[in-house]
Amino acid sequence: MPETLTTSTRPCPGCGARIVTDPRFTAWCPVCEWNLGAEPSRGRWRRWRRARDHARVERLYAKLAARPADLRIGRGAAWLLAVLLAALVHLCTLGVLAGSLWLLVRGYPFLKLLGAAGLCLTWLLRPRLGGWRGDPAVLAREQAPALYALVERVADELGTRRPDRLRITRAYNASYGVRGLRRRVELSLGLPLWTALTGQERIALLGHELGHGSNGDQRRGPWLHTALRTLEAWHALMMPHAGDRFRPRNGSKRAFDDLVTWLLLWCAVPVRLLHGALHRLTALSSQRAEYLADEMAARVASSAAAGGMLGKLFLKDSVGNHVSQLRAAARNRALPAGADPVEEFWTGLSAYLESVPATERERRARLSAREMTAVDTRHPPTHLRVRLRSERPQQPAAVVADRSQWAAIHRELAPARRRIAHELIDF
Repeated sequence: MPETLTTSTRPCPGCGARIVTDPRFTAWCPVCEWNLGAEPSRGRWRRWRRARDHARVERLYAKLAARPADLRIGRGAAWLLAVLLAALVHLCTLGVLAGSLWLLVRGYPFLKLLGAAGLCLTWLLRPRLGGWRGDPAVLAREQAPALYALVERVADELGTRRPDRLRITRAYNASYGVRGLRRRVELSLGLPLWTALTGQERIALLGHELGHGSNGDQRRGPWLHTALRTLEAWHALMMPHAGDRFRPRNGSKRAFDDLVTWLLLWCAVPVRLLHGALHRLTALSSQRAEYLADEMAARVASSAAAGGMLGKLFLKDSVGNHVSQLRAAARNRALPAGADPVEEFWTGLSAYLESVPATERERRARLSAREMTAVDTRHPPTHLRVRLRSERPQQPAAVVADRSQWAAIHRELAPARRRIAHELIDF
């Protein structure tokens, strides 16, 4: 049951309107948006870039709201240019490899040392396809047959590939990835987010993530994805963060470190520009793919469930604050004898989420709209995703699960709940 807390009313310092306050959350005014929480951008350049980025995502939203058929992703000039830039990245890696091998075969002893160093560099800059090693977060099929069955029902309904494995993580998020040379599908589900959702909203989450298997997201293709990761590896190699790694003891050492850092900064400029160009060329396509994945979520779980699932994303910071408070409390108090700290944690989290007042949910939504906050750089702003769901035609659920199925899934996730509770809270 949600915890009972006393609320109070007070006049708004900004406009004088009466506002309802909850001691757990920020007091703010829905009328004049006093103390909403957003801070203005500093600097004219930052304000200009922010306004430009906001205008781009607003134009995409307006286009998709007016013409829903544009949700489908095509391959235009931006895609072709991104493919060519990715080819340049891969050719650079191949060039380093070929030159290193030539030095090893034909070079003098000193040049062979350079060739060996080049091979090491090639290994560091190689395209990353993602590993498929043992992971404690992986939930095997024999451990969770009911959950796998539900996931596969959703995948079959959408006509996408069934996941090869599931991961249960502590993130307030979920993700879909294709890994390794064999391009196996991995679905990661964050248990805190899973706990925050209702049954149909969980199916909507599965529908959204599995929808990435067929929504045409260009960044998820191996050619562009590996190029972006290679550029990130280049940048990490060129930027060793000298200020953190080196502890100069005298002025000459400090001057040398500053010079090295300055040179590396300039060497990294082309890498940053190329990464920024690839990111920009594929940004709108990636955001369009997210909107399409939301459409698939609505198709499989109902429009109401998809909208509810997206609305719960606003609570990420609230959940993080709650977990931080529990972690601090666990260090200073002893649990009652016989109490199960794991079940106490998850029961308390569920009760907390149910008790979040409508005013706090509204504040989070308005803050998202003002700041254009999103899950990450691939996603459009969350408030636009919620708005588009409310404006699209309502769809019924294609996949449902009964109470016994959810009970079986709850039992299957018990080991993951215990592991993640101990990761989040040091009991």
